Amino acid sequence: METKKLKVNCVIAIDPGASNGGICVYRPGYNLECVRMPKDLRQLRDFIEYYKGFTHPIVFVEKLSIRPDDMVTSTGENRGKVFRIQKMLANFEQIKTVLDVLDVPFVLVHPIKWQSGLKLRIKGSHEEKSARKARYRQVAKELFPLTNVTLWNSDAILIMHYGRYVLQNDLDWVLQNVPQRAKGFLF
Repeated sequence: METKKLKVNCVIAIDPGASNGGICVYRPGYNLECVRMPKDLRQLRDFIEYYKGFTHPIVFVEKLSIRPDDMVTSTGENRGKVFRIQKMLANFEQIKTVLDVLDVPFVLVHPIKWQSGLKLRIKGSHEEKSARKARYRQVAKELFPLTNVTLWNSDAILIMHYGRYVLQNDLDWVLQNVPQRAKGFLF
């Protein structure tokens, strides 16, 4: 039986945060490219189209999920936070739409999945968000010392690293999580 060869030669990761999100692009033999999450849908489309023009990309997008405590505070509803979350969810849906329209294969990866896959989670510990982000930034710096790692791009770098890892070690998981119609673009 003939096995198909994976065409992917570019891994793009998107951390869709509205204010601190980022995109990281990995191509073998090149430095990482990290950019802030575009504020405009057309800029995102242009960025993805640019890479699709000369590579066979796959995109790993951090899957957003909302916890009940994201929507209310101890004193009741937090309108500012609710608005930011709604904006982030809209951005997330737009990212998926852009990738789908451009026929770019993508995988939604839950934060716990990529963090656990890279062994970043500390079991049984409640770590403050700022401490966790600083630690993730340090890990990304150690993995990619030639890259200017910042708080806004460190998650995207780590998601990209996880994407590279699963492409090499768990292609079945990738294939199970890529939209059906996009699977043909992988081989």
